Amino acid sequence: MNSIFQVSPHSPLATAVSEDWGLLPLRVPAGWVVHYNQLWARRLPDGRVETNDSEDLYWARTARPPWLTAQEAIDRGGLQAREINIDVGWYDDRGFRIYVLDPGWDHERASYATTDLDALVTTLEEWMGDIAERGVLPKS
Repeated sequence: MNSIFQVSPHSPLATAVSEDWGLLPLRVPAGWVVHYNQLWARRLPDGRVETNDSEDLYWARTARPPWLTAQEAIDRGGLQAREINIDVGWYDDRGFRIYVLDPGWDHERASYATTDLDALVTTLEEWMGDIAERGVLPKS
C-alpha cells in the first residue's frame, strides 16, 4: 500500500522528514485555503522516504484576499476573482499527479505527473505561488 521514494540526502525535503509519520512540510502562499492534506511521509533508517499513496492526498482552493471586496476582485479580473482548485493524488499508472482546476472540477487547466517526491513538492509550491502571487495559471 505504501510507496517508497529515494530522496537525495541533500534535499531540503529529506532533512525535514523525520522517522515518525508526519505531514510533508509545504510552503503554502497567502491566498490559498487548504481543505484536505494527507501528504504524510517518514524517513526510513536507510534514508529512503516512505509516503502514503491515495488518490486523495491534497486539495486547496484560492480565496479572495480579505483586503479586497468582492467587487474589487471582479474589477481586477484575473485569478483573484475566481476560485481555482489544486488537487493532488497518487495514481498507480502515473505516480503523483497535480491537477489545476478552473473554474471547477470538470475544467482541467494544467496537470503534472511525477514519481519524484521532490519534484511533486517543488511543482506544487511553484504552481500555488504562480496562481496566488503572480496571477498566472501554470503551463502543463
